[in-house]
Amino acid sequence: MRRHAWSRWLSTVSALAVVVSLQLTAVHAQSATSVLFVGNSFTFAAGSPVRFYRADTVNDLNDEGIGGVPALFKSFTAQAGLNYDVSLETRGGAGFEFHLESKLGAINSRSWDKS
Repeated sequence: MRRHAWSRWLSTVSALAVVVSLQLTAVHAQSATSVLFVGNSFTFAAGSPVRFYRADTVNDLNDEGIGGVPALFKSFTAQAGLNYDVSLETRGGAGFEFHLESKLGAINSRSWDKS
């Protein structure tokens, strides 16, 4: 009888381990939260080494190799164990109106979770 109880307990634990494993895999497979940074030279940290900091970790919608504050944000979220897909649309000396008037296509190229 003890052997039967042990076998049932082992089957239950194994089934529970499979369920937990599947749930963890599903959580890990969830898509990243998309964030868009829209700004000017303050956003990309002109005149500082941060301007090109880890540019390969973010999506520069202008293809200028900018990292800046968005790349710093991406680093912080990664260190916190968060999954963020970070993009930026920046232009030195430009106000928000510039982005709305001339960059609306790039900004609206996809839906954003945060902007």
